[in-house]
Amino acid sequence: MAQIHPGAFVDAGAKLADDVVVGPGAVIEAGVAVGARGRVGPHAVLHRGTTLADEVTVAVGAVIGGAPQDVKFSGGESGVTIGPQTVIREYATVHRCSEPGAVTRVGADCMLMATSHVAHECVLGDGVILANGATLAGHVTLADGVFVSGHAQIHQFVRAGPLVMIGGGSKVLKDLPPYCVADGHPARLFGLNSIGLRRAAFAPERVQAIKEAYRTLFGAGVQLEAALTSLDRLGRNGNPSAAEFAAFVRASERGIARPGRSGG
Repeated sequence: MAQIHPGAFVDAGAKLADDVVVGPGAVIEAGVAVGARGRVGPHAVLHRGTTLADEVTVAVGAVIGGAPQDVKFSGGESGVTIGPQTVIREYATVHRCSEPGAVTRVGADCMLMATSHVAHECVLGDGVILANGATLAGHVTLADGVFVSGHAQIHQFVRAGPLVMIGGGSKVLKDLPPYCVADGHPARLFGLNSIGLRRAAFAPERVQAIKEAYRTLFGAGVQLEAALTSLDRLGRNGNPSAAEFAAFVRASERGIARPGRSGG
């Protein structure tokens, strides 16, 4: 049976795997599911509609599945899913969706460090890291491997592509193309995340393709439509990264951050 501290409250309607450990003062509401080898720390709160996959760790005082901080929210059931082997540290918060039936999603092998915040309708891919105090507004989408440094703030509906790295204290107002480094207030681009590409063990030819795509998109004096046309041509000639960049830019609703003083 699950190891539940006598000082914890676990509703009879919650579903816990047999080897889950629940610390003192923790609260787990009805409708919560916690997978195998889960750990729920002291005074953590798991609200209804929360599902934790296997080997998820929730540290002291974290709150998962709380009501969204959205003035338009009028009630209704929604939820949060946390992927396997994700770690949620002290006092981090993840809110459920404003839209009934929808789910805020955090992928596998993520780390949400102390006091970080994931708002309603956010979607985080696998391997995402939010450092201490990082804040995501509603409807933010972070692809696999994104790193958000401490106290960065990401505006609602912003998207960040794979392996993007965001500097500490940044204010991100626009979408961040794949594999880039962003920093500033507002955030602008500072080239490619070469360390992230190396750690991800990308083949040299793939790195070269990404560099070619980046230079094509942000070449000096090149207008966006002309850059997209060039990316399309590169994609047809066998550069899949060019097609990836072009698709990301065309899907953007907020516009993309760029190199330069303003980042606009």
